Amino acid sequence: MEWVVNRDAGPRVLDRMLLLSLLVAGTLDTGALPGVTGPYSVGRVTVEWTDRSRMEPLAADHGYRTLVVDIWYPAEATSGAQAPYLDVAAFERAIGAAGMRRQLAPAYDVIIDGRVQTHAVVNAPFARSIGRAPVLIFSPGGGMVREVYAAQLADLASHGYIVAAITHPYDGVVAVYHDGHIVKYDAKRWPQIPSIEGEWNLNQLDWHARDIGFVLDQLLQSNDGLPFARHIDVRHVGAFGHSFGGVASAQACQTDARFSACLNEDGMAAWRPFNVNSGAWRPKQRFMLIFRDVPPGPPPAEFAEQLKLLKRDHEIAMKTVAGGAYEVGLRAAGTSHADFSDLPMLGAMTSTEADARAQVLATIRSLTLAFFEQTLRGRRSAVLEGKSPSEIVQPIHRFN
Repeated sequence: MEWVVNRDAGPRVLDRMLLLSLLVAGTLDTGALPGVTGPYSVGRVTVEWTDRSRMEPLAADHGYRTLVVDIWYPAEATSGAQAPYLDVAAFERAIGAAGMRRQLAPAYDVIIDGRVQTHAVVNAPFARSIGRAPVLIFSPGGGMVREVYAAQLADLASHGYIVAAITHPYDGVVAVYHDGHIVKYDAKRWPQIPSIEGEWNLNQLDWHARDIGFVLDQLLQSNDGLPFARHIDVRHVGAFGHSFGGVASAQACQTDARFSACLNEDGMAAWRPFNVNSGAWRPKQRFMLIFRDVPPGPPPAEFAEQLKLLKRDHEIAMKTVAGGAYEVGLRAAGTSHADFSDLPMLGAMTSTEADARAQVLATIRSLTLAFFEQTLRGRRSAVLEGKSPSEIVQPIHRFN
């Protein structure tokens, strides 16, 4: 890890981070994702929603921006069709087999063979015992797609949450639409940012945050015919995301009072957990940052003073969250930036490696669930009060 680094500078940087953490692994035969831990079965539907307030500049017809969204939700147990993990054929049409291997690294084999189970059933009936459920909106890391976060998304749904996961068109490596057309990542989507470490592309950040708000707009409509219709608890809404998606989720909170809880999973630039200029946090909004800590020991001498200043600015930013903020570090040893996705676990070479990756992913799921349970449902969490779910978790720090 660099001591001064843009933790999400876009797809090319993210690809390198994934490859560094994944290429040491091969693949297991099972391709198994961990089962869900909640009391409910899980359903999933995929929708397309068009935002008629925004033109898509790179679209051939200069049409409106259209998002593809997977919605995971608590469901009745049913024997219906298993929700597919990823549309392999469409992805390979878009970027070829070599491109797929680069993006998925050693997880490629189990995904291409269709061996990954999502633990969700397509269009399953909504759980009858739930009246209304809290809503969460998920934004993936820069260049990433919603499909490769299934372990997190399904688990939250099994605990009674409606979870809408976005692929941001022209930013995710591939977005596949119902009519078969494909939108690929395009480096021309955004103007280049200055070559200074620790900067975000603010245009991209604004568009992703607006995507999150637009999906909430659509969820709050009637949605007749969809399993989750009339089950949304409009008073309890959160956003979360990985890497750049975590920063975009924070900005959604800062600019939209409907969100009351936002979680950033390992998205920082120059040690900042969100864009401090995005807007003011409201008194009832709460924020959590889960991040991979720096390696143990003193930083290189040339970075020591700069790191001290960055950490000071980080603490100042966290204190601006009026409703209170949590911060938890994952120990650097044995974890990677990619562990918030499914890919390291799917790409494990041995059962020992698979167990280690499963422990990291279980820890991330436990922390994420604990935050939303406490902030959206008012259920006090022993995890947030200091009882660590895993030896890789450092003491949780609360601000305000």
